[in-house]
Amino acid sequence: MTASFTVFVCSTFSDLSKEREGVLDAIRRLKLQHDSMEFFGARAEQPIETCLQEVRASDVLVVIVGHRYGSIVPELGISYSEAEYSEGFQLKKPCLVYMRDDNVPILPKHMERDPEKMDLLERWKETLQSRHTVATFQDGNRLSVQVAADLARTIQDLQEVAKARATAQTEKGTTLLTEVTTIVTDALGYGVPEPSLLSAIRSSVSALTATIQKREPTVFLSYAHADSALVQQVADGLAAAGVRVWLDRMLKAGANWMLEIERELSSADFVAFFISPHSVESTWAKQELQVALHRQLSGEGGAVVLPVILEDADVPPLLRQYQWIDLRGGNVEKGVRQLLEAIHHWSAKRSR
Repeated sequence: MTASFTVFVCSTFSDLSKEREGVLDAIRRLKLQHDSMEFFGARAEQPIETCLQEVRASDVLVVIVGHRYGSIVPELGISYSEAEYSEGFQLKKPCLVYMRDDNVPILPKHMERDPEKMDLLERWKETLQSRHTVATFQDGNRLSVQVAADLARTIQDLQEVAKARATAQTEKGTTLLTEVTTIVTDALGYGVPEPSLLSAIRSSVSALTATIQKREPTVFLSYAHADSALVQQVADGLAAAGVRVWLDRMLKAGANWMLEIERELSSADFVAFFISPHSVESTWAKQELQVALHRQLSGEGGAVVLPVILEDADVPPLLRQYQWIDLRGGNVEKGVRQLLEAIHHWSAKRSR
């Protein structure tokens, strides 16, 4: 495991000290760098700014939530833990979230008693559960084992994501400006006057902008071919609702696969990744997902990832960043309806 990745551990301290130590030990065994409140030391900045600086410098957040909310940051009105998480989430850092099982008995001193903080804690838990696929834990030993396994896979996925994007960029061959320069040079070579060429470019860009602003959203469907029959039903349902869909079967014979995938992903608004035992093992499906995730994690924006679970599978931890759409049982109508709701929600949010 490489030491070039930094993990930030985010949690309350007094009630989760044993769990934190187990998690930090697991991180050390993986030979990863780590940051948490235990290691900040004396600094000139205010404590919250120190925490947020460390979050910004981290690659992955491990968020552990028990039954205490913790100290509140006066200027923010939320706890240090929630402030750290919020900063990481806004920066699109991968967040692995773990909550203590409500059925496990704990000491009364580890329960939140302040009514205001209890409300804030419940609200934060609801936010986490709406944004992520949350894992529960019973004790520190099981938590440390689970975190170690999830981190190992997360770091491997991050490395594969970067590699996939580097491959895509290499195979892309030419940059946008190079292609534009070639087009302009060819046009001038054919004797097109410069004023006419500039006018045509401005007109085309204006028309394209208007088209993009009015067009329906595009959804890139990423899946394993073993699941193609069910995915095609979903594609048909989305198309019937006016959503533009793209599947790899639309690739032309002889096309450069990675180049075409990169182009389609760069123009898609959403990527629906269909989770099954087949897709999590499929080289092609994983590479499509990695290219999409790299755009998100590198801050480039790009398509919103919408995981759709078809069957129980060993899901990559990075996909826990997102709430799943459950299509287990094969209820295509319900799955399409949930996908449309997510598409409309995110489309409206982006247009604000």
